[in-house]
Amino acid sequence: MIRKFIKNKIFWGILFTLSIIVGIIYILYFTNLFILKEIKVFNTKRVDKNEIIKLTGLKGGEKLFRISMNKLKKRILTNNNIEDVTIVRRLPGTLEIKIEEREPLAILVKNNRGYLIDKNGVILSGILPEDYFFYPVVEIKNKTFEKKLFNFLVWLKNNKNYLPVYENLAKIILAEDKLILITKNHLTIYLPLISEKDWIYYYRNLDRIMAYLYEKKLIEKIELIRLDYPLGEALIKFRS
Repeated sequence: MIRKFIKNKIFWGILFTLSIIVGIIYILYFTNLFILKEIKVFNTKRVDKNEIIKLTGLKGGEKLFRISMNKLKKRILTNNNIEDVTIVRRLPGTLEIKIEEREPLAILVKNNRGYLIDKNGVILSGILPEDYFFYPVVEIKNKTFEKKLFNFLVWLKNNKNYLPVYENLAKIILAEDKLILITKNHLTIYLPLISEKDWIYYYRNLDRIMAYLYEKKLIEKIELIRLDYPLGEALIKFRS
């Protein structure tokens, strides 16, 4: 009798639990208690919030828990400006979409039109006129060193204590045999493409040269600095 009582108690306990689970599922997925009434978009800078809402394909009135978060995320990530997205349901009827935008790194000219690119070379939206004040134009002629160049540019952008500062670079050319930096005041700098030292090493040496030239008030008289010489040597050319 005791065993039978225990078995019946377990049975009814399991049945009760299953009933609660089924009831919750029914309420969440098949009733109109939780329907979509509002979409909130956060953390956008360059991307228009209305564009994000349009990408969701949602019109309002959908059952909140029948909306596929994975499908929604895939739709939003079709926008190249977005690197990642987090979507959260807020009861009773709100979707919160938190955007992580790709950070622009430089301007790439393609088919006579400029595009912002990120650290992975992903093409973002078209540029705004003011972007030329903040990002250098990149010209890539040597695909072999493309990834190395992007890593170097990230380092430059994050280390603003070295001269010339990132915002003062107007153009960067990854040529077949050298890396060429052109500043906004028309100073051209050559770094070796292949060396036992990396570009960061040469840029730190360049910083010392630039600091000296500023100290001696010679910087405006310099046209060219070449560091693609034997290690430890440099050539400085004055404007004629």
